[in-house]
Amino acid sequence: MPVSSRAPLLIAAVVVGLQGLVFLVLAVLDLSGLVPGRIAVGVGIGILLLLVGAGLVAAAVGLARGAHVARGPAVVAQLIGLGLAWSLRHPDPNTGDNRAVALAIAVSALVVLGCLATGPARRALADDYEA
Repeated sequence: MPVSSRAPLLIAAVVVGLQGLVFLVLAVLDLSGLVPGRIAVGVGIGILLLLVGAGLVAAAVGLARGAHVARGPAVVAQLIGLGLAWSLRHPDPNTGDNRAVALAIAVSALVVLGCLATGPARRALADDYEA
């Protein structure tokens, strides 16, 4: 498959990979900032962030290689991201104004979903793709 026709798939892979790296960085920050009395919660959240980040990076590698099994996890992650962005659209008195974060999550999710919905990406990820 020519590189130009793989472009949407590669764009989706890069964005999903960046999302995964963000989760991995958040996991490291969470695990390095444990406070006494909340260690179990901090470790649990850190491990969860680590697993999500590793899963997104694995999906990104799969998308870059054209593995059709990577599409499902990538799409589910983006749909969850859209729900998260929707819930962050209003400022919260406890966490502050998260609208910039919501916008970043929504835009990246829409880019990935849009790229994966293109004809070249669907053909590249098809089970029975013939070159």
